[in-house]
Amino acid sequence: MIQIVRAGADDLETVIAIQRASFKAVYEKYQDEYDPYLEDRERIKWKLVERPNSYYYFVKEDEEKIGFLRIQTNEELTEAWLGTAAILPQYQGKGYGSEGLELLEKEFPAIKQWDLCTVLQDAGMVAFYEKNGYRQTHIEPEKEGMDMVYMKKLIDK
Repeated sequence: MIQIVRAGADDLETVIAIQRASFKAVYEKYQDEYDPYLEDRERIKWKLVERPNSYYYFVKEDEEKIGFLRIQTNEELTEAWLGTAAILPQYQGKGYGSEGLELLEKEFPAIKQWDLCTVLQDAGMVAFYEKNGYRQTHIEPEKEGMDMVYMKKLIDK
């Protein structure tokens, strides 16, 4: 059974380990200096512990932490930016990310607009988000061979 559980300060090392494992292949492919694989410990700690309206949720199967989702919300909790969706490589492609996103939406029922960006050339990630209801809004060039696609999901409830 999949569940999401909010992460706290004591979970910093686990968050870092999952983030590095989840983004290693993407970094190796695109060599992007802003890839989450390269994010330093202090910046992750700041987002996890100190940044206002920043939430980390572990995606768990039974008691095993297999990934996490990080969002940044507005003060009113009506809009969210999905900053990081990290699922360990051995669990990717098995529906855990989709289930995690669905549970996250239930955790924040007042949020009506969800936004994110991902690498346009990573067709698998673009398809993943489209399958989960996100639509492309615009594309911004990042560097040669790599563009960022911005996506949005609106919830009518």
